[in-house]
Amino acid sequence: MAFATIRDVAQKAGVSITAVSQILHGKGRFSDETKALVRKTVDELGYVPDSRAQGIRLSESRTVGLLVPDIRNPFFADLVSSMEEQLYEKGYSTLIGTSAEDVQRQDAFITTLLGQRIDGAIVVPEGADSPGIRSLIDRDLPLVFVDRTVEGLDTVPSVVSDPYPGIESAVDTLRQLGHRRVGFVAHSSLGSVNVNERETAFRAIAGELLGEDGAVVVDCDNSSRSRKDALMALLAEDATAMLCAYSPDAIALIGLLHDRGMDVGEDLSVVSFDDIDAFRLMSPQVAIISQQTADMGRQGVEMLLARIGAKRKRRAENRRIPTVFVQRGSVGVAPQAR
Repeated sequence: MAFATIRDVAQKAGVSITAVSQILHGKGRFSDETKALVRKTVDELGYVPDSRAQGIRLSESRTVGLLVPDIRNPFFADLVSSMEEQLYEKGYSTLIGTSAEDVQRQDAFITTLLGQRIDGAIVVPEGADSPGIRSLIDRDLPLVFVDRTVEGLDTVPSVVSDPYPGIESAVDTLRQLGHRRVGFVAHSSLGSVNVNERETAFRAIAGELLGEDGAVVVDCDNSSRSRKDALMALLAEDATAMLCAYSPDAIALIGLLHDRGMDVGEDLSVVSFDDIDAFRLMSPQVAIISQQTADMGRQGVEMLLARIGAKRKRRAENRRIPTVFVQRGSVGVAPQAR
């Protein structure tokens, strides 16, 4: 999806940028032919007028766009809730959208945002090559990434988690309980620098603490079928514990174990990223690697509001929040160590 600018419209129509702006605002004296040509060009290029550049923003709109991959994912629901609450306390309304892990859907929502009077946006970005994200940057709209970053876009401030502390603590705990083979579900298809970093961290830490054969990694996409196939493959590899980089993986795994008559924490130990409410309601409670979601949301909002209020362009700041392992009943002694 290409994002046209007012300059693109002017060049294709063969008129000045000023002429395009005046025609779109019903100003100036132009022939009917020129007006029709400009409006036709706008439609052909899919140009979305940027309210920030139109000079109609006499004051802040006090509205911020929030974009996450999947509001059904409990982690992203908690993240949005944290950010929305922080923004509300600061007097801001929110426009919330989901990308469904799809770049085109992400860009479609960004198109909508660009047509609104928003003061800025907080985005969990999808994909390394998003015309929508680049359009936000080109228009100098205050923008912050949370949870994920995009390779090559270091100029965008971000707040992400550092997976190493939490993974190291989790794997070391499993080692002390006698586990020697730990499974891990990777998600390379997401194209996320930060999700991929979890796999890198797990391989390095498991290799160091458990030995060469300690890490058992299977990749899957975000579909239920692929997730189930990956989990089945890991169970066939005689892993006695699993670390899930994505909370939906853990939920699917626990359901699969129940279907097979296996006990969580007894037959297989389970650790998952994300401190979601469902994990505390399960029996046994699920051990987690917390990304400190509330703090991530708070810092993301803090950074965005600082950029909105800045009188001049601020240097990008990239923050990393250390993950924390929380041991619960889903982690037990390895079967062979009893």
